[in-house]
Amino acid sequence: MLRYSTYQSIYDRKPNSRSQGTLRTIASRLNEGLTNSISNIVSKITLFKVMLFILLVATAWAGMVTVVASSPDHEYDVAESVVVKRGDSLWKIAADHKPSNMDTRIYIDAIKRANSLKGSNIQPGDILVMPAR
Repeated sequence: MLRYSTYQSIYDRKPNSRSQGTLRTIASRLNEGLTNSISNIVSKITLFKVMLFILLVATAWAGMVTVVASSPDHEYDVAESVVVKRGDSLWKIAADHKPSNMDTRIYIDAIKRANSLKGSNIQPGDILVMPAR
């Protein structure tokens, strides 16, 4: 039988001196500080990327709005006014007054924009401004 054992538990160890315990405490605090610093840097970089993405999307949207607003398809001059009669519809009025090279649907949209109409409802007696190119 064995009388003496060489087994030593790693959980029962106590520091031999105060300096070893202090060094371990300092090392663990440095490790925590370094980990927190890295986490803060990563979160700041992520926040920067999100803000940059939002800025790029807003800039692209503003650019597209500017291009669409300044395109020649949306610039109409007032040519004449038409009084709506009984039996008239936007389609009939647009077909009678549109330029020959334009689609009737596009001209109806132009009439709606020029007169601030939400839908296609018009009443006899309404005065519509006819846009011209």
